[in-house]
Amino acid sequence: MAYASPSTINASQGLGAVLNYANEVSGNWLSNMFLLGIWVVILMGYMKAQNDFKGGLAVAGYSTFVVALLFWIGGFVSGWAFSISIAFAIIGTAVLLLDHE
Repeated sequence: MAYASPSTINASQGLGAVLNYANEVSGNWLSNMFLLGIWVVILMGYMKAQNDFKGGLAVAGYSTFVVALLFWIGGFVSGWAFSISIAFAIIGTAVLLLDHE
């Protein structure tokens, strides 16, 4: 498989063109790793600050959903990655609502 040369990036499009090129070269894994990294950082940050893992799942799920929605509208993530972020938000909500403590 041949990839476009980095010199073909249109610099007038800004950082979005560079990110799209990097995502294309990595086989669309760069955007997935961004979403996973955002989810983990928010989950661990919330859990450390509030000492609440179940709430952290919900907050991380919603936050990742918002970022994934923006990435999906911009064409940076696939529909598959976007649907996984929706599933993270649903799972976090279910864990939070089914808490019997």
